[in-house]
Amino acid sequence: MKTWGTCAFWLALILTSPCSLMADEAPVNAEPKAAPRTRPEMKAALEQLKHRQSRLALPPAKEGESTVNNGRARAYFLPAEWQTPNTQNTQRGRNVQRGPSDPAMTLDYVFTVELFWIACRINNCHYCLGHQERKLALAGLDDDAIAQLDTDWRAFNPKEFAAFGFARKLTLAPQEVTSSDIEGLRDHYSDAEILEMIYHVSRYNGTNRWTDSTGIPQDARAGEEHSVIDTPTSEEFSARESEVLPAEWVKRPPLESRSEVEAALSQARTREPRVALLDQQQVRQSLPAELADQPITSWQRAVMQFPTSGASYIRTYQAMQRVGRIPTLLKAQLAWIAARHDRAWYALGDARRRLNELGVSADQQFALDAPNATNFSPAELAAFAFTEELTVSPQLITDADVAALQAHYSDFEVAEIIAITCSAATFDRFTESLGLKLED
Repeated sequence: MKTWGTCAFWLALILTSPCSLMADEAPVNAEPKAAPRTRPEMKAALEQLKHRQSRLALPPAKEGESTVNNGRARAYFLPAEWQTPNTQNTQRGRNVQRGPSDPAMTLDYVFTVELFWIACRINNCHYCLGHQERKLALAGLDDDAIAQLDTDWRAFNPKEFAAFGFARKLTLAPQEVTSSDIEGLRDHYSDAEILEMIYHVSRYNGTNRWTDSTGIPQDARAGEEHSVIDTPTSEEFSARESEVLPAEWVKRPPLESRSEVEAALSQARTREPRVALLDQQQVRQSLPAELADQPITSWQRAVMQFPTSGASYIRTYQAMQRVGRIPTLLKAQLAWIAARHDRAWYALGDARRRLNELGVSADQQFALDAPNATNFSPAELAAFAFTEELTVSPQLITDADVAALQAHYSDFEVAEIIAITCSAATFDRFTESLGLKLED
């Protein structure tokens, strides 16, 4: 049984400790790692992740190659066309400067890392959480300030409080985000800032699903220095439990009927976006030459608010549909399944368009809502089941879940299935929380 209990947390530490592993292989665990409730438990789990073996066979780093495990895994397993540069804002607050920039991004760097930390905590992504812990510490936050992010949002101003609550909801229950949530943000942020916030949090959710489900070990070093995550916690916060984590994982409601889906798609064709978008002419002026002749869609009008990052995102999104080892049909089917469970109507309409172009009938599309061995192969069913769970409950993915995919696919194909599902997690949240108008 998959649980969140503290006992399971300590069991996970024991099972993944170096002395418990066989000489050359890690155990295939059918239980998910627990979500540690207190800060000392969380730090111990993040530190322990350094000792796990990747679920996909990641070779040792070569001389001169990046030692960051996430980057190495992406570069090794995924097509080059799928690689997306990190283009997060460098208009850094608190004298921090990290990474390449998009000139249109204006949110404070530390603030965006705090949003990333919240997404990681909810998704129980220990790899990403370890990275955000280090970023916040390097930005000058002491351990108590980071602990407050987990246990006491009253320490933050109303503007931050509103954003943290929105990030939590968009991560935990994207299907529940409504126009009133956007209006609540508008009391503190401009439309451009809201759009940027949604863009970041949506992408964080995709990143969490990639690093956690591939099971890559935590990086032992941060640059040239040895990284120590399990640092002392003050007495004030040593026993306080997380208020960011839910008491238990929120279950998604049963899927809607076919008629309800058609009605939702019809409504999506007439709605207006919840924030102001660039017009088509503005987008065309910013697009690189190789993209400029394409029809301009609502999601492109939204993402091109950030011309550097947006153009990169468009290229990657299109390349993921066009290039790779797994079939184009399977990619579109996985996009449908993810969108259905996220109630992402714009994304579902986009998946339907792709399936229509591949000659998939409406009956065959809706068969994806309850796939069975009559309609699909064992390999397809394994991919469908994995995508549904990674979409709905990323923190419950286990070694056994990935092994079930590996029974039918190579590690490179498994990586692509994971990456396609992660891309859908981003696209679903970004397009639906903005209430984008679906093109005919």
